[in-house]
Amino acid sequence: MVFRPTLPLLSHKLPPSSRAWLARQFRDPYVKARLSSPINYRSRSAFKLVELDNKWRILSCKDVNTVIDLGAAPGGWSQVAAGKLGWGTWDVPQARVLKPSLAPSGFGLKKEAKRGARKRIPDEEDDWSGAEVEAAPQEDVFEDPFQDDPTMLPPAVGRGQVIAVDLLRMEPIPGVRSFQMDFLSSSAEKYIDALLRSKHGSDGKAEVILSDMAANFTGNTIADTEASIAICEKVFAFAQRRLRTAQSMKRPHGGALVLKHFAHPDSDRFRKEVLVPNFNVVGYDKPPSSRSESREGYWVCLGYKGTSS
Repeated sequence: MVFRPTLPLLSHKLPPSSRAWLARQFRDPYVKARLSSPINYRSRSAFKLVELDNKWRILSCKDVNTVIDLGAAPGGWSQVAAGKLGWGTWDVPQARVLKPSLAPSGFGLKKEAKRGARKRIPDEEDDWSGAEVEAAPQEDVFEDPFQDDPTMLPPAVGRGQVIAVDLLRMEPIPGVRSFQMDFLSSSAEKYIDALLRSKHGSDGKAEVILSDMAANFTGNTIADTEASIAICEKVFAFAQRRLRTAQSMKRPHGGALVLKHFAHPDSDRFRKEVLVPNFNVVGYDKPPSSRSESREGYWVCLGYKGTSS
């Protein structure tokens, strides 16, 4: 049987909202740029971070070596950040992804299989990645949970690292250490701390923290605004523990936080009461790639003063 594209034939059966969305996608220059670009960004939103960095130099300073990307999936922002750290822009859709589990030592990967030929185990459920399950080893072996398969990734060329966290799975990106967890959980805190301290001389902090997260829309403005502010509050609380200060970086704009939010008086109150007292600069930006009809915007916070301020 020969399968042919059916969308044009069935498009008249789609609801008006779906037809309008498809029409907008076909006209969107950023969608076209993403699909045609050799960089192969995983999301349209990657262009937003590119534009923000071009204006504010969030990632472009040479003393930026560690970036944390919260709510990172599918990985567009992580790709941009890794590229700014010199890791290039390769995409590795077929790379092996291991399941993390805490080892007795506190960190590690419990290997689900021996290396070598794969052996199918009947009556066993496939692992979460959809890959075939391998034969179980005689003894548990623990590995670095952030160690990518060296045979699947290009040679290391960049500096530092990007730490990407999301509830959804993310395919590997060179220079990016990603794991599937709630960034607020104690387990995620341990993994992030281990990664931050894995670099020699690290103080357990990152120079930049990014958040492009947004709650699922309900259509209720009050509820959606409250959900957006709640995310901002949680990200800021995380930044208080993990963001380097301007003083430690020895420059007034050192220690950067980028927060997505939605325009509302309550959001502006959060900016004035929480962000402004804690950063040397708090700017508002709506990059050109952000759709004009969207209420989204970004707070670019530079020069973190630290919790003692």
